[in-house]
Amino acid sequence: MDATTIKLHKRTKSALDRLRMENESYEGVISRLVLQARNNGLKEELIAAYKQVGKDELDVLNEWESASQEV
Repeated sequence: MDATTIKLHKRTKSALDRLRMENESYEGVISRLVLQARNNGLKEELIAAYKQVGKDELDVLNEWESASQEV
């Protein structure tokens, strides 16, 4: 595995230390945080998509009701 070194402020390292699970490497904690951030982004996208689908279905229902009243 290729490795790299990154510089962190002491307060950032302390924050990472508080987030680490027992015996978890810094690689592990950072990977876990990246995955959580990605999942949160996907969750927000799904919520927005479901809201749009609901709005589209409501629009179709309103059009159907309008057309039914005309008959």
